[in-house]
Order: sequence, then structure tokens, then C-alpha cells
Amino acid sequence: MAFRLPRLLLAASLAATLPLTAFAQAQEKDSQGGTPTDAAFYQNATAANISEVQLSQLALKQASSAKVKQFAQKMVDDHTKANETLEGLRNGDKGYSTATEPTPDASKDMDALKLLNGKEFDRQYAKTMVAGHEKAVAMFEVEAEKGSNPAMKDFANKTLPTIRQHLKMAKALPTK
Repeated sequence: MAFRLPRLLLAASLAATLPLTAFAQAQEKDSQGGTPTDAAFYQNATAANISEVQLSQLALKQASSAKVKQFAQKMVDDHTKANETLEGLRNGDKGYSTATEPTPDASKDMDALKLLNGKEFDRQYAKTMVAGHEKAVAMFEVEAEKGSNPAMKDFANKTLPTIRQHLKMAKALPTK
């Protein structure tokens, strides 16, 4: 039962965005072939990367498990690199807005994690990383399948295996 609710919420949020995707694809495209859907993906992807980096920097300070700290360092490295790559894709006559702050959910998670240390921190950080990467996989799958900007779509396709690997690694973190 505990796993059904997050999956239902994820499915509901994806279902809610599909009509917006259809509407956005009817919109005028920019010179790079992108629609407002691509711009939203860009904004959400940069915010997710910022979130992962900041949460993982906290983990480097407060985690007790060497495995968690190793994972956190990989998240900092990989998500920093992903945002650098995204920065190079933000061109287009309408441009894409780069997020400068973590997502609201990640900010709440950060506030909660700051109060924890040791094994309890490790458990909550692992849960946060699983949830964040499940959302990221779904977001990147939608862009890879339905994106209009060829460069953005290519980025999503190339990045998906890494995000799926991150999810697998997050699921293997200590939770007890």
C-alpha cells in the first residue's frame, strides 16, 4: 500500500500534464523547433538538477553511510554536468528560462533533512532521491517521446539511461 500512493500521485500528475502537452504542441514553434512544452521541460529539468545538487551537498555533510556519501558525490557531479549541458541548449528566438532555485518540493525536503543526522538522515535522503528520480524519469520520458526541439529531445534521450541508473542506485541505498 505504501508504494501504491506515490505511484498513483505520479500517474495523476502525468495525466494532468498531458492535455497541456497537446495544447502546447499546437502553439507556434521557435526557430529551434521548440514549443512551450520544451521550455517547461527545460525549466523543470534545470530546477531538478539544482535540487539534486543542493540535497546531495547536504548529504555530503550530514550522512553517516559511506555509500550514501559516495552516491551524493555522484549526484553533485552528474547533475552539475547535466545543467552545464542544458545551459548550452537554451538558445532559440524565444529562449528558455533557466531555473535558479530548487523545486518547491526539494526546498521542503531540504528543510526537513537539515534537522536530521546519521542513519535517520540517510534513510530520508534515500527516500527523497528515489522520489526525485522517479519524477525525473517520467519527465525525461515525456520530453524524449513528445518533445519538439530536436536538441532538447536528444538531450532527454541521452540522459534517460543515467537518470534510470541514479534511480536504481538510490533504491539500493541503506534504508534501515
